[in-house]
Formats: sequence, C-alpha cells, structure tokens
Amino acid sequence: MLNTCYFYCEQCKKERHFVPLHRAFKFAGVSRSTMYYWIDKQWVHWRELPSGRRIICEESLSHSAKGNSDAGPPAEKSSRKGTAA
Repeated sequence: MLNTCYFYCEQCKKERHFVPLHRAFKFAGVSRSTMYYWIDKQWVHWRELPSGRRIICEESLSHSAKGNSDAGPPAEKSSRKGTAA
C-alpha cells in the first residue's frame, strides 16, 4: 500500500505499517464517517501524529475491512445468532 509509515502499534504490540486516514477508508471500501465510527469503537488501531492527523494500523484495518460494512468487524457480526428484526 502506498504512503505507509512504520510505527509501534500499542494494541498489536508490534511494529506495523500505518496508513493515512484518507487511504485507510479507500482501502477498506467504507466512508470516512464509517472509519471514524470504527476508530471510536476501537475496531481499528490508530495513532495521532504531532500534527493532529490520525493514521491507521494497516494490520487492524485488514481485519475490519473483511467485513466491509458499517455494522462493524466480522467478529461482531458472526456472534449474532438467529436474531430476527
């Protein structure tokens, strides 16, 4: 992925590639507001740079992008069994 940088991810406990927010939501195929929702729910790992910009851990983004929806990461959706609306 282009425009990545390498930082220590506190949640992964490893050195990981981080991507700018605008590339993260394009990579995941979701809207900017969905990406902020994922950040608020701590479904993706992120850091704030001294400039105030947020960058996203590419590894955590890969897990969340597999679900590719506003409803949350796949683990959250798969735990719902037989619920009827």
